[in-house]
Amino acid sequence: MNISKGYFYFLLLAVLLPLTIPKAEPTEPQNSEGTVKTPKPYVSTMKEKGIDPEYNRHMFVEPELSKHSANSQQFWLNDVLRFGLYLRPRQESRYNLDFNASDKGYIDRTLQTSSIYFIFDPSPYVQAKVTLQDARVWGGESPASSGDIRANFFSNTADLYSKNQTNAVSLNQTGIREAFVTINQLPLQSKLQLGRQIWAYGDQRIIGGGNWTVNGLSFDGARLMFNYDQLKIHFLMARPYWTQSGTNGVVSANDPKLNSAATGTDTTLVGTYNSFTIPDWVTLDLYSLGVVRKWKKNPTNPITGLPASSNDDPLAANRSRQNQNLITSGFRLTNRTKGNFLPEEKSWDFTWESAFQMGTSGRRIQDPYLKEYLPNEYDNVRTEREKYTGQMHVFQTGYTFFKKLRLGGQVLYASGDKNRADASISTFQTLANPRFGVIPYFNSVAGISENINAQNLYSKSVSISYKTDSFGEFQVTYFQNDKAEKQDAWYAISGAANSTSSLGEKNPYPVSSDKGSTENYSNNSYSSPYALGKRIYTEVDLTWHGQINDFVSLWMGFGYLNAGDSVRNYRNSKLQYNATTQSFEWNQNYLQGKNQLARDAYIAYAQINAAF
Repeated sequence: MNISKGYFYFLLLAVLLPLTIPKAEPTEPQNSEGTVKTPKPYVSTMKEKGIDPEYNRHMFVEPELSKHSANSQQFWLNDVLRFGLYLRPRQESRYNLDFNASDKGYIDRTLQTSSIYFIFDPSPYVQAKVTLQDARVWGGESPASSGDIRANFFSNTADLYSKNQTNAVSLNQTGIREAFVTINQLPLQSKLQLGRQIWAYGDQRIIGGGNWTVNGLSFDGARLMFNYDQLKIHFLMARPYWTQSGTNGVVSANDPKLNSAATGTDTTLVGTYNSFTIPDWVTLDLYSLGVVRKWKKNPTNPITGLPASSNDDPLAANRSRQNQNLITSGFRLTNRTKGNFLPEEKSWDFTWESAFQMGTSGRRIQDPYLKEYLPNEYDNVRTEREKYTGQMHVFQTGYTFFKKLRLGGQVLYASGDKNRADASISTFQTLANPRFGVIPYFNSVAGISENINAQNLYSKSVSISYKTDSFGEFQVTYFQNDKAEKQDAWYAISGAANSTSSLGEKNPYPVSSDKGSTENYSNNSYSSPYALGKRIYTEVDLTWHGQINDFVSLWMGFGYLNAGDSVRNYRNSKLQYNATTQSFEWNQNYLQGKNQLARDAYIAYAQINAAF
């Protein structure tokens, strides 16, 4: 049994087993005379105690605003039906985040996320939620026809957000963000959630809702939950179909839905996430999540070059990739035990998370030594399966003085790959991780610039936050982002390698041109005429957020970035490596004065949050 089938059968058994156990029908209450009493109408427990956090995952607001919205009584239509609104317009300005003097990529846009949701809680046995969401870039409705004089207003309007990123968020993209039903009081006090839902676990580094983006993430699937006082055991399965891969919901050319090489690929996310809590002391999370993909067929016969036969060859003669299994297992240990916040009586917080990856990419890699010395007709000799070996480690800590001033620090290590020739993918592969975590740790994942992903990254940061009584909360954060491995690329938040050109691939992930000094098939470094460098960039962020009233808050932020030697040496290199000839040649961009380094970059935003 392969990994994908094993996960599927395991989860199927976990879901179906509780449903096969008969449940006793409740008896009607009777009075002392034996006559049937009329039961009182059911009142939702969420009306009395506030909306359960699992039914409030579509919003990203500060704790005070979230608490007020969850406990508001005035939006209940009756005792079992609650409706609500969430509105979030945001103005963004981004400048030169690719550090390119020839194309500084100034971006000025206004995004808006608007949603209306309904929570149905008619009995203790079942609940449901539906969230309708509209995600848009400001610009009005669709342009008028060319015969309409109003078309002059829309002429030459931009259809690109930034370099190589198409406008994937249409002027009016309205859809269903959530639509799920929860079946409660199953055997062993379990409950089953089915449909389109938002999952958020831990600090959301591994899996989360991505609510900072204009459209966010949803998962179409099932989740079986065993929730006890100190123990939570969750099994989950989803069929992801990504609709965004760039900053704030902008689709880039690397989106698997748009990539012809990935067309027809069946993907399943399946796994388990479990938490054990010692109240007011510590929470331990243990998880294992698998992304499994079905094999892909070659469009042409690899030998004849003619269209491939419809007969499937399990030996991969007409398959471009075998089944792919990426398994990410790890743990998270923290003393933030109150809904991921620190108990009120404590001042020191810490979080330690480590994740390890295994599985196979679906490719077979030829032995590097034989490939270098044997003729081409022996290409199928001595191959081995390509394996995932990435890992990520995060340690975050802080101390809060007088319940107002917090001094914090964080170290993040996400492995890189320094050898393209071997059969190991050591670059950590991020899953459905969002951009920001929870406040006050909300910009500790990658900074407000959202310019880097947790791949081949060694990031160190320090932060100072101060919460005033009347003027909101201020935070200053400094990031120093370095490469974990010089030979690997530095990766954008979308997971794509930051580069203006590609020199070939070891695996299906984009390869930056600064990988020219990676090991050759003899595992010796090429004689690079320039130093790759270690520092990617430093970033300083200043953010502020505060409530205007019970329902509305305002956020503002500014971030400054300064490119390091890794970017400088790549941008200003006189020579570049040619993977085809396996030699260095003159860099034509340098000779023509193109695409050289522009060291400074910035990001600024202002955002209104309205939660009802």
